[in-house]
Amino acid sequence: MTVEYKLTIRTSTRWGAGTDGTICVVLVGTGGESASHVLDRRFHNDFEAGSEEVYSVSDRDVGELLLLRLSNSGGVAGDWLLDTVQVSSGERRWHFPFFRWILSGTHAEVLEGTARLPQHARSEREASARLEQLQVRHRMYGWRSPEATQGLPGALDLGEARPLPKDELYRGLRDGSYEVVIAKTLAAIQLHLPMLASAWNGLVDIFDFFKGIELPQLSHRWKDDHEFARQAVQGINPIHVTLVRALPEGMPLTDADLRGLLSPGLTLAGAFEAQRVFLIDFEILEDIPMFRKVGKGGEEERRWAPAARCLLFLDDSQRLRPLAIQLGRDAAQDPVFTPNDGEYDWLAAKIYVRCSEGNTHQMVSHALRTHFIAEPFVLATMRNLPDPHPVYKLLRRHFRYTLAINDGARKGLLAEGAVFDDFIATGGPDKGHLQLGKKGFARWTLRDNQPRRDLARRGVLDPSVLPDYPYRDEALPLWDALEEYVGGVLRHFYATDADLVADGEMQHWWEDLTTHGLPVDKLPCVTLRRVDDLVEILTTVLFSVSVQHAAVNYLQYEHYAFVPNAPLCLRRAPPREKGKLGPADIAAMIPTKSQTLWQVAIGRALSSFGDDEEYLLHTGGWHEEYFHEPALHAIRERFHARLAAQLESLKARNAQRDVPYTVLQPDRIPCGITV
Repeated sequence: MTVEYKLTIRTSTRWGAGTDGTICVVLVGTGGESASHVLDRRFHNDFEAGSEEVYSVSDRDVGELLLLRLSNSGGVAGDWLLDTVQVSSGERRWHFPFFRWILSGTHAEVLEGTARLPQHARSEREASARLEQLQVRHRMYGWRSPEATQGLPGALDLGEARPLPKDELYRGLRDGSYEVVIAKTLAAIQLHLPMLASAWNGLVDIFDFFKGIELPQLSHRWKDDHEFARQAVQGINPIHVTLVRALPEGMPLTDADLRGLLSPGLTLAGAFEAQRVFLIDFEILEDIPMFRKVGKGGEEERRWAPAARCLLFLDDSQRLRPLAIQLGRDAAQDPVFTPNDGEYDWLAAKIYVRCSEGNTHQMVSHALRTHFIAEPFVLATMRNLPDPHPVYKLLRRHFRYTLAINDGARKGLLAEGAVFDDFIATGGPDKGHLQLGKKGFARWTLRDNQPRRDLARRGVLDPSVLPDYPYRDEALPLWDALEEYVGGVLRHFYATDADLVADGEMQHWWEDLTTHGLPVDKLPCVTLRRVDDLVEILTTVLFSVSVQHAAVNYLQYEHYAFVPNAPLCLRRAPPREKGKLGPADIAAMIPTKSQTLWQVAIGRALSSFGDDEEYLLHTGGWHEEYFHEPALHAIRERFHARLAAQLESLKARNAQRDVPYTVLQPDRIPCGITV
């Protein structure tokens, strides 16, 4: 019997998504395969970017559709970025989400989109199609050798013989890549920058950098002590502030040193007892090699970022302010600076702390704990979960561009001779920044990325202990919303733990992840047998690539571009004596004009959003929709409703804040790591 199939095909809106190639389709179902049909409408330019085309195909009834085999004949501008295909025949409907490229001269099997666990496959043909898709992906997504990633998470193997899959290429937009943003920023600065004398003064001349681009708002308050402390709770790296009950070892400090700095009648011991003293500590920098290079003429260039630490005091206004700073661990040679010391001593001490924080932030809080720990999950997913798997559908939107961004960071920022060698303290011949990343990874487990657990560990979960902590107050509701969303999706498919144990694709996912991506001791469980464990793991991953990445990434321009606030290198060793520094010493220790230029440009690029960004709370809903089941739509709508309520609460809190905290606005948090 001949039946008519109506195919509604949507091509992506991305630049270059359309094709001039000839597209053919074979419908494959439980009753066999159709003939090959050319999809072509006379006198019409088919498959243009952003188009939605309808085609009719008459053929025998092939039963319940399992997949569409789409072939692309190729030619000039032949690659085709297919979003979705909807097929109908009478009352029957099938949905085929894809959101990937079909390259010129190739074919792709687009699997029917109903989410199913492998044990629920309807036929041998469906099971074999899932397996065949994974075999193709295994060839595309290989792991780097253990030697190449020793001491760091597993990563994608790339080279001339194994290029980055086109599905993972960065944006495909002419103006979307961060390299373009860097180039435009450098051009804008240099266009408006006057000719400066060789005597560069970074404290004064820095303002000339912003005649063609926006001036960071903190530039007029960066020296203020309350501003310094504010950045510990809502700045670029708000995950270090820790309640302490006593002085850190090797930090000599007395009540006499703090005269006038505590509340009237309060001693240092009393401040500890009253839970009013907090610590930010960058001891991880101890023993990390700093930039040191001898030029051809014998001149030596050095940079510093000490293992600094700072005590913060919760004052009577319920705000933090810095109380004491030590730029090392040795009580004999590393003096403790306080606001009672000279103006320039205290200012220099705060700048050194920010430099130490910056180097730690870039390699550990940002690169390692978001970008690089995400990559093994991307690879395990692409290699082991076919399109119809519900976990693939749950995760895929949150992994878009991550592999490309990480590859770009390794080549453009971290590699020998790359940008980080030009302007951060831990860069250079001894690869201190890579050693710092490995040191951070050795200490890290996935549970460290769970905000409630981390806040409790640091003693700052309770608002009565630390009342003003915007990162905590905005991150926790987002974690809770994600946990409900992830749990709702997973428990819809895994009614019992036995369902997860019987899911061979997820068991292969786990084996691949723990063999090549992350050691099992970095993960919450040794075996993947409990649905609760999977909910915990995937909630942590989605939180890390969306909320946490937003928190530690999108303030980079505001935080780093006004370089005296947070230089990423200092050109003089930390002072060993008090009372020796003046304004000329501050100008001499902060970055050069060239280093400043790089720091501004990189900060701006890494704080940018793409034209095709998809946010957690996205206007009009998510473009890449993988689930079409009504029950899953209800779970998604509940998630979006919680995010909308959180957005309104955040706006109300921001109205009461001296400095609004905007990076954790749900409608400005990208779904994944896209820069």
